[in-house]
Amino acid sequence: MNDPQTLLAGWVSALERELDLPAGTVDVLAVLDLTRDAAHHVARPAGPVAAYAAGYARALADVAGGTPAAGGTADAVARAAELARGWTPAPETP
Repeated sequence: MNDPQTLLAGWVSALERELDLPAGTVDVLAVLDLTRDAAHHVARPAGPVAAYAAGYARALADVAGGTPAAGGTADAVARAAELARGWTPAPETP
């Protein structure tokens, strides 16, 4: 039986092929860190949502010539993780 790291590596390789991405496109550790930060600092469902949004933003930045839509650093994954780590929900209004 394969260990989780081997299974994950195989899955990511298959996913990259299926989505027509160059091999090595997915930074697995960065995505796992982002999902962990969002899940722990915001709410569990925020993890996959943050990963999707960061990937989408990164793709838009790539299409726009590497310029991120919202400015700042071009690395959407790092920006999303930073937001999650510093997240403080807005106070609820009665």
